[in-house]
Amino acid sequence: MTANSIGFKGKMRIPKGAHTIFSFSLPYAIPVPDGIYKVRLGGYITEISLRRVQKQQVEGWEASGRAFLQIAFDKYGRSSFSIIEMKIPRTLDLFETGRIPLLLGDIPPRNGAKETVLRFLNRFIETARYVTEEFWVEPARYQDMLSYKVFYWDGKKRYPAMVSLIDTGIGGFALSSGHPFQIESGKMKELRKVLENESELSVDKVLILNAKDACLQEDFRLAIIEAVTALEMVLYSFIRRQGNELKIPKENLERFIIDVGLTGNILVVLKMLTKGFEQIDMDTLRKCKGAIKTRNKILHEGFRNVTSTDTEERIIAIGKMIAYLNRLMATI
Repeated sequence: MTANSIGFKGKMRIPKGAHTIFSFSLPYAIPVPDGIYKVRLGGYITEISLRRVQKQQVEGWEASGRAFLQIAFDKYGRSSFSIIEMKIPRTLDLFETGRIPLLLGDIPPRNGAKETVLRFLNRFIETARYVTEEFWVEPARYQDMLSYKVFYWDGKKRYPAMVSLIDTGIGGFALSSGHPFQIESGKMKELRKVLENESELSVDKVLILNAKDACLQEDFRLAIIEAVTALEMVLYSFIRRQGNELKIPKENLERFIIDVGLTGNILVVLKMLTKGFEQIDMDTLRKCKGAIKTRNKILHEGFRNVTSTDTEERIIAIGKMIAYLNRLMATI
């Protein structure tokens, strides 16, 4: 089943210059006092009204009277969560198409207006984390804002505009009487074998999985760092192994590795070492080089403006490059 939204825009007159109000809850609490906070971003000032809902019972423990239970570092909302109302001083198009995540399979585009709301919300969360030093607070993901109501506001009256019941941004949801997590027989056999034999996990595969998870969390800086680390591990292993086969001096190989790590220029080294083998396409090489250069800017310059689509394209290219290098090493 897919997201279910009911829009009223076509059935109403939207007042000229109306503001847009989003009302929703998060599954966890933002650790600041209730109130109204003004957030400036991109030349607009948005008002965020925040109200905490405290749970009276947590894992069998129940508070009485005005007392409440709050778990420290509760990023999963076990003891409280936040209700948010955001007023944006623009008439947002509620049916604007947003981006399509590339790593999540064949899913429909996200909602552009909701992405705008999340940018303001995460600016608020990031700043609250910075000022309060509550380091455990994480930015809101698209799927954290699962359902919401939208109104247009002319300064006096609210006009209902949309009700979104389930908008995950990561595909539909399943309705089934069977177990939701099924594994094909080959993978089930591998799972049991690795568990029973205490087999080592391939570090590069773990890092790529970490990178994909970071994309789901919309932490694209971390995603690039994890993915490039995986790429460089496999790439450096290939350089050393194939270089030894070709009798290239060890000091030259180490210089190749340093140059690749500093510049991302893998084309020259791979052409030298893969002569006579199948060749990887230039688009994959270009994206891998771009990933290494972006990783270096993150680590050495504190670069933060890491875009979502570029990151996901680069992770796909890195996965393709790792598979290519592993195929070559299997023949050496």
